[in-house]
Amino acid sequence: MLAFSEYRRSSPSLSEIRPGMGASRSAVRRLEDRCAEVGIKMTDLRRILLHGILEAGPRTTAVEIWKTLGKMMEDGHAPSQGSIQRNLNLFVERAILRRDVTPDRQWLYSVAPERKAALAITFVEAGTGRKIACNAPEVATVLRRVAAEHGLAVQAAAITVSPSAGHDLETR
Repeated sequence: MLAFSEYRRSSPSLSEIRPGMGASRSAVRRLEDRCAEVGIKMTDLRRILLHGILEAGPRTTAVEIWKTLGKMMEDGHAPSQGSIQRNLNLFVERAILRRDVTPDRQWLYSVAPERKAALAITFVEAGTGRKIACNAPEVATVLRRVAAEHGLAVQAAAITVSPSAGHDLETR
């Protein structure tokens, strides 16, 4: 008999969290929104993991998160440690979580503080160099998402534009 099963378990669902366990829905929702901003697709596994991270508290290890998830889940089957670690790495890469390393090389995870700095986007007219501020949050969201897919974070953006055929650029 094999030590590991040949089939994959189905992803856990929120309905499997024991009553009274798990993080507050609003705290999880804020993290889900941050994930969406940086282009992380929200799956049931990731949603359950966010509950476990918040329930386990700051500066906790992946094993402690796994054990917390095991206690939270109705049937006692937490996601695999490999799945948890892959998703923790993704959350760290996209600045949802912060990973601190102790002197004895233990990885501790905490929710990363939310960045409050506004993204400055400027249109620069190609012919004249005239600068026009772009205050469209949806443009900032797209730029952040594309940058995050490449492991980058946008600090500011300048987009070179030219007047459309027969029209001048208008400032608002």
